[in-house]
Amino acid sequence: MKNFTILFSFMFIILNSCQNNPSAVGMSSWEGVQDMKWHIGTQDAVDIAKTMDAAWKARNYDEMRKYISDTAVITSSGGNTFESPDAFIDRWKYNDSVWDANNSSFTWEFTNLFSIDLDPKTGGEHVHADYLGTWTRDDEKDTFRVMNRYYIIDGKIVVWNSYSQEIIDETTE
Repeated sequence: MKNFTILFSFMFIILNSCQNNPSAVGMSSWEGVQDMKWHIGTQDAVDIAKTMDAAWKARNYDEMRKYISDTAVITSSGGNTFESPDAFIDRWKYNDSVWDANNSSFTWEFTNLFSIDLDPKTGGEHVHADYLGTWTRDDEKDTFRVMNRYYIIDGKIVVWNSYSQEIIDETTE
């Protein structure tokens, strides 16, 4: 019985310490936070990205705008920086009108979506959203991967960086 009590106490201490001290891994070279590790973020931040994305797909730009801070910094895959969220949205409205006029389309699906955080006590999460995108026009089809990185504070995207990678389709000759 004494061994059981010792074993139980030891297991309790280990399990309790795991719950009170979440795992933290990795590194950052960012000024002032080099000694911090990454933590798993929250579902709330992931849901902001999912909700904003659903509005974007539906071309509901008024709804989409609710999830982007007025002072957000947005950089596209091509390196273009938009001076405001409205400039970004206006660009997508223009793109949509051109694609519609040319009977073409741009679609995308999530391949994964997760949130990480350098300091869960201070707020602000880094959400990574990976997509598989397809641009289609007539018989032409172009596929590519996109990674959007959002920094979300208080339910709003304050930084949005986008990166893309072309998928080279094999051809037979």
